[in-house]
Amino acid sequence: MNQVTGYTSAAKYKCLEDLQRDSVELCLCYCGWEQCEPGHRFGPNRRRTYVLHFVGGGYGTLEINNRKYRIEKGDAFLIPPETDAWYEADEEEPWFYSWLGFCGVKAKACMDNAGFSLTKPVRRLSCLAQIQELIEKILEEHQLTYKCELRRNAYLMEIMADLVEEYMNDASGMTRIYPGTFYVRHAIDYINDHYKEKIRIADLATYIGVNRSYLTSSFKKATGYSPQEYLMLLRMEKAAELLKKTDLTINDVAASVGYGDQLAFSKIFKQYYGASPKAFRESKEQLVLCAHKGEFGRAGLF
Repeated sequence: MNQVTGYTSAAKYKCLEDLQRDSVELCLCYCGWEQCEPGHRFGPNRRRTYVLHFVGGGYGTLEINNRKYRIEKGDAFLIPPETDAWYEADEEEPWFYSWLGFCGVKAKACMDNAGFSLTKPVRRLSCLAQIQELIEKILEEHQLTYKCELRRNAYLMEIMADLVEEYMNDASGMTRIYPGTFYVRHAIDYINDHYKEKIRIADLATYIGVNRSYLTSSFKKATGYSPQEYLMLLRMEKAAELLKKTDLTINDVAASVGYGDQLAFSKIFKQYYGASPKAFRESKEQLVLCAHKGEFGRAGLF
């Protein structure tokens, strides 16, 4: 099994898609831009990631959470994970938009602090031009190298910072930090330091000084994940790194990320990455260059 990423560059469409996860905290999954045809419709469908669209021209319609929104130049709209939505370009003045797909435990907090939610999915932006420039820079760094990966992540972080900064300024310094965030940060720090060990959430809550249900609900509210889910995601990320960058046996990799049972580790790893640890180690990253929209998908590569 090879890890295949697609890069399409056409006159009215440019897209980088199916990027491999490289960070459990905030991870770019795909991005691009398109000058849509009149009436072009996408959806309804559900994504596993957050998706932000930035409208640089024209008009369109978004339907989400049983509401319709008329979208125009300068607007941005969010589609959260596992949410049914569709959007359609105007027949007379179809929109031009850029998009970002991303995931990770910081994704929800970024959107909360940037003023986006399921009930308020649309915002008008004054920083639209610089965000579009940053998305173009991400697309320029499409090669599957460590240097390009770092730059893509840096540009993603810069976009999030711009969105949060503008919203905080518009909201006169209002912050959207949940009361339990202080404890969540301590929990994340503890898990990051002790993921190799056996961690019981009840013991973690006791260590921090709150009850388990409060920690779990606060963690879920702040990140979109439970503490146990975050622990698993972190372990899988660390395991993938060890498989690619070291010669450790699979049993040693499993032990290094807190699993005493190699079979249990392999089962969870396959559920997360879609391949066994052995197949993942032997796989190669491949960048497929396409000249037309949809060519990557029609090839059956994702």
